[in-house]
Amino acid sequence: MTKETLDFVTPLSAEKLQNFFGVFLQFQIGVDIMTRFEPLTDAALQATAEDGLTVSEIKSALERHGLDAKHVVHDPSRALFSTYYADFDHGLYGEIFLQRNLLEGTLPLYAVASRLNGGTVPQLVSRQWVSYYTKCVPLPMLIYDFQRRYLDIPTEEVFQVWHSIYKRIDYSNGMWRPEVLDYVFSHAPVPEYPVPGPDGLITLYRGMGTLSAPPDQAISWSTHPGNALWFAVHTGCGTHVAVARIRPEQIVWYADKFYNENEVIVRPGTITEYRYEDMIPATKRHVPAILAPALPEFIQYGRQAQKLGYQEENIFHFHGLKHILRVLLLSLIYFYNAGDPLSTADKRVLIYFSLLHDIGRVNDDKDDTHGEKSVSLIHSKGLRIKDLPMDKKEYRIAELLIRYHCRDDSIGEKAILSAPGLSQKEKAHTIHLYQICKDMDGLDRVRFNGLDYRRLRTDYGRRLPLVAGALLDEPVVHALDMDWSDIISTVSDNGK
Repeated sequence: MTKETLDFVTPLSAEKLQNFFGVFLQFQIGVDIMTRFEPLTDAALQATAEDGLTVSEIKSALERHGLDAKHVVHDPSRALFSTYYADFDHGLYGEIFLQRNLLEGTLPLYAVASRLNGGTVPQLVSRQWVSYYTKCVPLPMLIYDFQRRYLDIPTEEVFQVWHSIYKRIDYSNGMWRPEVLDYVFSHAPVPEYPVPGPDGLITLYRGMGTLSAPPDQAISWSTHPGNALWFAVHTGCGTHVAVARIRPEQIVWYADKFYNENEVIVRPGTITEYRYEDMIPATKRHVPAILAPALPEFIQYGRQAQKLGYQEENIFHFHGLKHILRVLLLSLIYFYNAGDPLSTADKRVLIYFSLLHDIGRVNDDKDDTHGEKSVSLIHSKGLRIKDLPMDKKEYRIAELLIRYHCRDDSIGEKAILSAPGLSQKEKAHTIHLYQICKDMDGLDRVRFNGLDYRRLRTDYGRRLPLVAGALLDEPVVHALDMDWSDIISTVSDNGK
């Protein structure tokens, strides 16, 4: 099975499979910023408020705190955070909750208004612009305020203030007026340009999701593909990593270093020629199809992984049960979808590697010896995987892969080539399995922004970074406790 759409997975309809695999596609996407600023009307309230709240009640509640209802703005396109008090002149902002009991309570807005007593927020008086936009203006109102006030900000500060806002907003597609960007960018500090290639051009990368602006309208790029991939993975459904080449003088601003995201700012419309990396989009059209054939064995052997003693990850622990399950799932996805002529014995080796490659790891530091420790632990405890029949040669190959998976490729390949008892053909094939295992393990480095996909070894592995990123937010442990019997039966029948 190598198709990447749902038309081949019969007899289930595409719609049923997409709904079924919803557990694997828990994407959280949304737009931070209000895009419409309309007066709040009784008609809008009827569509939003559940307790019969009226505009006159809101007006009366605000007046009791010295506030004027003329400053209320509403965005009917938003279900949450849709209504704000926006007194631009005094820099006084606050969310208005469209429920009677909350409106009559103690809103933060009321406390700020009481302290100001009709005055202006101190940060605006003292022109502490970054502090003002950080502390006084709610996220949904940032662009609204800045685009009305940017000419008041000193020219030597305006780009820094804009950038401090821009970094906080996930999606601002088309919300920045062209004349605002022209003004801000014309006052950007002169950057130290990235080092160009021999042809004088600089290579840029951009990670994209379903809500991202198209590359020719994009503002942010990166000089490092790892940073771009991180953004693709963390912007809803990762759809693309775009690649472009530009002249240094086309760059507005550049912040080097990985912790600065190697960010490059360009004017919208600067980049007209670009390409997309050949990656499978993490969308409901593509992901369920490649997951389907892998599901039966993922459930079967994933449940065994739970019994091996792996702990679940936390903020300080990266190599736990979820990592093992994701490597298992990626390995099975590879086996069933790569078009690589692997055998059933190869599949057993991949499963064995996935489940046991980190069994001897005792910390999350760089540890070139944890592969050897894993093999030693396998031997000392006599570990075997239930219902995974392997012969002696398969065990030897799997343990070679485990022992050297954390070593440099050259060291591992040299060890495989010098291993006794394997023919030259078997050694060449074992090196291929070694590359697959290192790729499937390496793909999960997306979880800590540590994957440079250019270094992946297999063609299909290089197509999986967005899929690997999508798995980070999926309940892979919880999925093992669900009843998948009807789908497993269907997938198994389809594979016969």
